[in-house]
Amino acid sequence: MFDAVVLMTDLGRPNLANGYLQKLLESNPDDAALLSMRDKHGPAVFLRLSNLVSLQPGSATLLGRMNAAFGRFAGDKTRIDRLIGELEGAPSVRDAAILQLRSGGVLVVPRLVEQIGDVKDDMTRELLIYTLTMLGAEVIPPVLAVLESEDANLRTAALEVLGRIGTKDTAVHLWFFSVDAAQPPGVRVSAAEAVARLTLGDARHASALGRTMALRSMEQGARLRLAGGGREPAGTNGKVTAWYFDKTAAGIRSTAADPTDAALHVGSRLAQQALAISPENRRLQALVVSLFLARERTRTPWTQALPRGRGTAYDAALLTGRDVVMQSLSDSLGSGNATAAVAALEVLRNLASRHDLQSRGGGLSPLAGALNYPDPRVQFTAAMAVVETDPRRSFRGASRVVEILSRALNSTDRRRAVVAGPKPERVNALAGLVDQNGFQAVIVSSGRDAFKEAAGRGDVQLVILDANVIRWGLTQTMANLRADSRTAWVPVLVVGDPMRIASVERMISTDPLLGYMQRPATVKGFGVQVGPFLAKLTSEPLSAAERGERARAAVDLLGYLAEGQRVTIFDLRPAEGNLHAAIQVPQLAGGAVYALAAIGTTSSQDRLATTAMQPDLSSPVRERAAAHLAFHMQKHGVLLTKTRIARLRVVHGEENEPGVKSSLAVVLGVLNPSAARVGQQLRSLPLPTPK
Repeated sequence: MFDAVVLMTDLGRPNLANGYLQKLLESNPDDAALLSMRDKHGPAVFLRLSNLVSLQPGSATLLGRMNAAFGRFAGDKTRIDRLIGELEGAPSVRDAAILQLRSGGVLVVPRLVEQIGDVKDDMTRELLIYTLTMLGAEVIPPVLAVLESEDANLRTAALEVLGRIGTKDTAVHLWFFSVDAAQPPGVRVSAAEAVARLTLGDARHASALGRTMALRSMEQGARLRLAGGGREPAGTNGKVTAWYFDKTAAGIRSTAADPTDAALHVGSRLAQQALAISPENRRLQALVVSLFLARERTRTPWTQALPRGRGTAYDAALLTGRDVVMQSLSDSLGSGNATAAVAALEVLRNLASRHDLQSRGGGLSPLAGALNYPDPRVQFTAAMAVVETDPRRSFRGASRVVEILSRALNSTDRRRAVVAGPKPERVNALAGLVDQNGFQAVIVSSGRDAFKEAAGRGDVQLVILDANVIRWGLTQTMANLRADSRTAWVPVLVVGDPMRIASVERMISTDPLLGYMQRPATVKGFGVQVGPFLAKLTSEPLSAAERGERARAAVDLLGYLAEGQRVTIFDLRPAEGNLHAAIQVPQLAGGAVYALAAIGTTSSQDRLATTAMQPDLSSPVRERAAAHLAFHMQKHGVLLTKTRIARLRVVHGEENEPGVKSSLAVVLGVLNPSAARVGQQLRSLPLPTPK
């Protein structure tokens, strides 16, 4: 009956297919029949039918029944043990047993592994290993988990299986066992033969392998996962199946895991394995720190600090010292991993010094460069770290600190994208799509101008270059973007025709922040291509709670910069408008007034005056504004207009709040009133009765 359902579907006869499907469901097939259908057609057919609207809901019901039957089969240890026992029977019995075990897929692997661990007979062991290889590439993930076992015989068996069913991508997980001196000789030989078979095509080439090749492969595998690669596609529940070896139960187990966490777990293990081979390698030390910090930051809500204490990634990073964590920050930025970069910056807030802001040997300062990374969390955490180093002299990028803190006071900031192309009609059409996807487009016609705009602005989060960009060409434009600290970590998309250019492919292979986009015709077409590219480079959007916390921290930091000689290094003028607006927020008002008063401009003095006179503000805020206004006038001179001064006198006369009235009196006193005005004021002073 199921054959008829599949045939009618393939012939485009949905009504007939649905009729056969209903008859099949009415016959209520047992588990054996369902598993037979699965063996013949494969699980993908059931899934395909379940997605056809014309066959729903019956096709979905059938898929559910098949999955339930398959789960019961794979979870029945008695049945699996019986099939394993039949492996030693006649060839026909053995082949039938292998066929049924194959239908169980990954779910039968744990029991097979347990049997391999318990068996004493070499012939039976080889038969079980052969059976595992017959299950095919589907069982690679659970077999890889066996490599975590402390049983050398199990590891050897797993390596033999993986050498036969694995791919070149599998080899990265085997290199460690081929060069680790702590592994038994049998394990090293099996691993070397497996790697040689997967990478060189023949186990006889195992002698050509070496420690350097192993380190390179493991490091590349770890960096791939730091850069967002190596992720398995998630299921309908948003999870992937992660396999691990349970040392307590001496068997492999599976768990549903977040795709990012699972990939970072694998990357961390590869990095640690590489470090075990070369323990004093600073580059590998920084890589381990990056991956562990990324994983811990991913698991921790953004509203909470990284976990502290023994066994945490935070404390482990602290113990590695400033140089390693600074390299970790550089690696994270270069890999496009904003989450890891934020975590590294959180650690550096305790380790960095003002000397880390200066470029060394012509290279970039990662801490100062992070101020330009196109992710708000990276920028803000970098700004906090920079301020806390308390620099004594200016440095390249110092102006970005105030810009970032100022923008944190305003939660409505919009992303900006530079769009460059030689043909006006094309670049204008593309810019229109950019604007409709939440960016503000800046249009330029040349590569040189694209660089100037990206380097000169502090809010560029994306550069889009036509593949045929001129004055500089694409290669020269990219070289300049990556060489400048202000643009080194800005994501770049090359837009062109469906057929990619070989030179662009080569650049993309070495630059995680570079991507390729086919020329889009619609808003949706633009979003589908740009969205995933940016999603892997930036952290998730800021929540309302985070924005509020950032605004409070920004006010405090701007107030700190307003003290002493710091104002000579950090120009607070770009923050003036947002500081004045922040006064309207009760939680920010006091700090905003203090920072605003440190700006020696006519407009800031006028804003202090309007704040002192604003009747709907709290009395403490108005008193503070008036006090700072008086000091501002003493330090910078009276910059208020005659109209504003006249209004101050009127408000003072009408004010009923004693504290505010006295504070305004201080301001009027600083104005050094004329003798006539003083005489008039003193004559009207009430004369109290004697006591």
